Amino acid sequence: MDDGGPGRSLARRRGGWRAAWAFAALLAGCAPRSAPEPVVPPPPRLTVAQVARLIPSHVKEREGWAQDVLDALEAEEVTPTPVAVCSVLAIIEQESGFHADPAVPNLPRMVRTRLEEHANTLGPLGRKALASVLSGKAPGHKRTFDARLNALRTERDLDRLFRDMLAYYEQEYPATFAAMNLASSLFSSRRLEDLNPVTTAGSMQVSVRYAMEKVGEDADPVKVREALYTREGGVRFGTSRLMGFEAAYAQPLFRFADYNAGVYASRNAALQAQVSQLTRLPLVLDGDLQLYDKRGEPRAEDSKSLEALLSFRQRHAPELSERQVRRDVAKEKEESFEATDTFRAVKRVYANETGESPAYAQLPQVTLESPKLKGERTTAWFARSVDARFQKCQARHRAAQAK
Repeated sequence: MDDGGPGRSLARRRGGWRAAWAFAALLAGCAPRSAPEPVVPPPPRLTVAQVARLIPSHVKEREGWAQDVLDALEAEEVTPTPVAVCSVLAIIEQESGFHADPAVPNLPRMVRTRLEEHANTLGPLGRKALASVLSGKAPGHKRTFDARLNALRTERDLDRLFRDMLAYYEQEYPATFAAMNLASSLFSSRRLEDLNPVTTAGSMQVSVRYAMEKVGEDADPVKVREALYTREGGVRFGTSRLMGFEAAYAQPLFRFADYNAGVYASRNAALQAQVSQLTRLPLVLDGDLQLYDKRGEPRAEDSKSLEALLSFRQRHAPELSERQVRRDVAKEKEESFEATDTFRAVKRVYANETGESPAYAQLPQVTLESPKLKGERTTAWFARSVDARFQKCQARHRAAQAK
């Protein structure tokens, strides 16, 4: 699976609303004794029953979903306010329609196409090797892998099929003969991600890679994937992905965009726009200041955005060294990037040059690529679609309050 100017409408992790209370207390302490500031009331905390009423009426097990959402918010130390709860519910509705293991349209065709494309890279015998593997059966299964592939409906079905195929390969083609058997090339890496066209899973369509990183280096990939397919696990990982970082977004819209494009993509897209305007260098406002590989690791070569920032340094902020800019940009996925000299210089110069207050965030320009999507979609489309669901959830809360 971003977003906006200073302001804190979301109850944020490790402090959210408590920061607002502390700030109010600070103001009260500075004010004249004769005119004390009113006490800021704590934000409302929704109960299971209240959250259940915010979930569309057609959804089964609404109280179960509600409890999972509240548990996930508590784990992230986020107060379960209407805004926070509706943000999570909107993502769930957008990504799965409240299904723990959603069905994927045309999944058999997608998987077969991916396998055949890989088999074709192995030469004229590649298809024969693939057919040989698909004709096998896992222990205890009556159907061949080929028949199971044709019957695929959900991501869990696909995941289990791949695991069984890998186990079959390892049993039928021992390591001593692997190099001589073309079939071994199909599964030589032992990594499901290499051939699996579905890389997100569960009710909130969380990246499997993110879930693995969240659990830690010693995580069992099988257990993590199976957890994602449960209602509780999907909500837990998805809520962490959505709410588990600090950002001064004025609207949930931008956090929704970050859910799709990556943490701080909306904040960084605004910075890209400002640097582009100051340097007159065209940039794709995708929220990434560096180039990244498929594993999410920074690549060695400079991105256009980094080149533009180095040009900005020469023209507008010579007090910054090239080394400083590069060091600061390495923090682009962290909240601390906002405290760097480079970030502050761009905001300061932009305000001085334009006479305008620099935006904290804007929607990134990212085109989505997924075998699950029909037609061209963008991060902005995703964020606005989620936001529409969020607004309906908020309306349901207001209606409930008015009764």
